[in-house]
Amino acid sequence: AFALCIGPASVRAKIREQPDGSLYVNVGSTNQMIKGMEEKLGLRLTIGGTTVMLPEVYDPSELRSDVNGKVVRYLHDEGAEVSKGEAYVELEAMKMIMSLKSSESGKISHAKSAGSIISAGELLATLQLKDPSRVQRILPFEGSFDPFGQVVDEPEPVDEDVMALLDGFEVGCRGAHLVERMFQAFKNPDAADKSVLGLLDKYLANERSFAACGLSCRPYDELL
Repeated sequence: AFALCIGPASVRAKIREQPDGSLYVNVGSTNQMIKGMEEKLGLRLTIGGTTVMLPEVYDPSELRSDVNGKVVRYLHDEGAEVSKGEAYVELEAMKMIMSLKSSESGKISHAKSAGSIISAGELLATLQLKDPSRVQRILPFEGSFDPFGQVVDEPEPVDEDVMALLDGFEVGCRGAHLVERMFQAFKNPDAADKSVLGLLDKYLANERSFAACGLSCRPYDELL
């Protein structure tokens, strides 16, 4: 478990690394799979089904490539006005021609020449910004951060680890030991009934898929 400090707030998160390098993260009642990849422009995070780019440096006057390739041609003359969202250069990447768009409006200055070989993160052009005051800059976060509501700092129920194990995640402990710990943690018969029924439902839901595989004599992946 980790305590993440964001401004004055502290959030407790349980994080486990999976065999494929991804992270299984639990915060309060929220569970997510997170994958990260270091790139030239910064850190690319995949959180559930959403991809977020965290740039190391953000300067709207710099236009950089996000791919490896070759400069085919610039679409504006040196010093010409370029509008925000307008294509300013054509690149050849993976035997395809693709256009990159300007992130802001301003006068463009070329940083490369046609035929130049470039890599992701390399500077292609600079802008003399038309209206520098409208540019959003990255500043230190000073507000309050409480997206999960009140997260009580207490040990997580063992049955959550059991459920995660049945979902195919690595939890750092064998299933039999987890179940033994779960039974030892029961405080009353009602809690025991609820936990055991939930565990059996999850187990049977997983087994039904394999049972269908055996009955139909078909590989499991064909039934997914």
